[in-house]
Amino acid sequence: MIKVTVPATSANLGIGYDTLGMAVSLYSHFTFDHADTLTITGCPEEFQNRDNMVYVAFEQALEQWGMEPFPISIDIQTEIPVARGLGSSSTCVVAGIMGAAALTRRTVTREELVAMATALEGHPDNVAPALLGAAVCSFTPEGELPRCLRYNVSERLRFITIIPPYEVHTSEARKVVPQEVPLSTAVWQMGRIAGLTRGLETGDTELIAAANDDRLQEPYRRKLIPDYDAVRATCLEGGAKTIWISGSGSTLMAVTDDTIVAKFLQVRLREQFPTCETHILTCDTQGAQIEYL
Repeated sequence: MIKVTVPATSANLGIGYDTLGMAVSLYSHFTFDHADTLTITGCPEEFQNRDNMVYVAFEQALEQWGMEPFPISIDIQTEIPVARGLGSSSTCVVAGIMGAAALTRRTVTREELVAMATALEGHPDNVAPALLGAAVCSFTPEGELPRCLRYNVSERLRFITIIPPYEVHTSEARKVVPQEVPLSTAVWQMGRIAGLTRGLETGDTELIAAANDDRLQEPYRRKLIPDYDAVRATCLEGGAKTIWISGSGSTLMAVTDDTIVAKFLQVRLREQFPTCETHILTCDTQGAQIEYL
């Protein structure tokens, strides 16, 4: 029996649209074993079939390695809500590939896993940090495999995560983002990506806040999140240095380097937004892990 644990991820990190992502301390746990027939437990009944993303990734990994699929049991226990901008689909893809490798006793490097998961997921901004841990800037040269630059994130930083009780589907979020932008907007973003990554590394919340001023996607996507303005105001008034939309939303993530501030802010958020789930998270530095049970 194999257990794969995969962290949640926050993509974009405000300024790094489709390029930056960070692993955070919220997890999904997947248990794999050989079986007589395909059995999937731990998730809603509508996902307990061959279309389950974990099993789809499992099958496609075997196909890429020239192997025939075989029946397995999969149990899914997750802390990560679906379609909230925390990389839930990426955890499934990563787990499916790693489960396939483990059950067939195949050794696969993290670089290979990133390439395979990117091919299945379509982009590396979530799967790369889920596999590598920490913060990752990803890009794919023409005709080549993804390149992933890993940045350590200061242990001082706390990420107050606010998860509304409604979804923002990635397909809908992409529709509202302009497909072309002025050169001035592109220039605006570039320097701030460098500033944000340096701020995360050093724990400089003033630098993170100064850099986190996105003009590509957040001004448009915030309109899809009814609680955005109120949550943002509460977080900034409560001591957070900045806040961004996690992935395509609806989750929002505020940043501080003070644990006490984070705890007081979490209390305030729970009082003012009782239907929202809140967590105080840190950056996960390990990425996806596998163990034999």
